[in-house]
Amino acid sequence: MLYSIIVSAGLETIAREELSQRFGDTGHLKILERKPQRLLFQYKGNPRELLALRTAEHLFCVLKRVPKMTRSRSSLAALSGSLSRFNFKEVFECCKQVGIGVRKRVPFRVTSRLSGKRNFRRADLQRVTEQALVKRGWYLSPGGSALDVWAEVHGDDGYISIKLSKNDMAQRPYKQAHIPASLKPTLAYSMVRLSRPHPKDVFLDAMCGAGTILLERALINRYHYLIGGDVSTDALDATRTNFGRQHQPRQFFHWDARNLPIQPNTVDKIVSNLPFGETVGNVPQLTNLYRRCLKEYARVLKPRGRMVLLTSQHTFLDDELRQLRFLKVGKQLTVDVRGKQAWIYVIHFA
Repeated sequence: MLYSIIVSAGLETIAREELSQRFGDTGHLKILERKPQRLLFQYKGNPRELLALRTAEHLFCVLKRVPKMTRSRSSLAALSGSLSRFNFKEVFECCKQVGIGVRKRVPFRVTSRLSGKRNFRRADLQRVTEQALVKRGWYLSPGGSALDVWAEVHGDDGYISIKLSKNDMAQRPYKQAHIPASLKPTLAYSMVRLSRPHPKDVFLDAMCGAGTILLERALINRYHYLIGGDVSTDALDATRTNFGRQHQPRQFFHWDARNLPIQPNTVDKIVSNLPFGETVGNVPQLTNLYRRCLKEYARVLKPRGRMVLLTSQHTFLDDELRQLRFLKVGKQLTVDVRGKQAWIYVIHFA
C-alpha cells in the first residue's frame, strides 16, 4: 500500500529517520519521496503500526497519485477519471485495520488543498472528487463516521487519499494541562531525537513549560535522570499534572535559568525552547537572558554533552555563540512554530 504522512515544515529529515529506524529492518518499508511537509512511502505491514509515528501530524492511505499535473482544468479530469476505475478493496481493508468501519454504501466527506497557480479553484477540486465518488455509490455525509477523503494538488503532483489518523495524532494523551505557546509534541520529540538520547543520560530542560520536552524524552527510551525547571509556577504545575506519578526518577524546580543550582559538568543533554520574545520585554532584556542562559548551560554540560535549543531570535543566539568560541553548532534546522519561522540549534563543545 502507498501511504503518506504530513509533518511540520523543517522536520522532514527527522521524520524520514524515524520511519527508517522503526520499520527499515522489517523489509516492509520503501520510502519513495520526501517533499516539503510530506513523506510518501510504501509499507507492507499493518497500518496500525504507523499510527505510532511521533513526528507525523497526519497519516494517509494514498488512493491515487497523479504526477505531472498541469495548470489546466483538464488535469482535474485525470484525478476524477482515476477514481472511477479504482478498486477500493485493499483500501477498505486498510481502513478496517486502523479501526475505521466501512459500510457497503460509503459515507464520506472531502477536504481539498491547492497550492501553486492553477486555472481552477480549490472548490473545483473538491467538487470533481465528490462527484466521482458519488458516481461510485458513495454518499456525502458531514458526520463523524464518514470517511475523510483528501484531494490535494501541490506542485506537479495530485493526491487522492483517505485519512487514517484521528485529528489528535500529533497530540499526546499525557497533555492534560496546557500553558500559552506550549510546544507541539512532534517538535519536542524531534528536538529530543537530535540530542541523541542515551540510557545513561542526565537530561535537563531548564525552561520546561508544560513539560512536553521532558515527557518526550521520558517516552523515547530509558534515561538516568530527568531535571526540569521554570520561572513560572503555573508552568511547573502543568508539568507536574502532565507527568502524574509516572517516569521516575525526575525532579522539578522553581528557578531562574540564568542561575541554575546545578553542579558544573553534570548534565549530558540539555534541550530547551528559548523565549521567542513575546513574553520578554525589550531587546536588551532578551539579549541578557540569552547570554546568561547559554553560559549556565555550558557550565553544567559535560564535556561530551550536547544541547538542542529552539529559538525564533536566531540573531541573538548567533551573537552569543560567537562570543563563546568553545561552543560549536553541529547542525541547524529551520522549522515552523505556530506559523512563525524558528531555528533548532544542535550545539556541543568545540
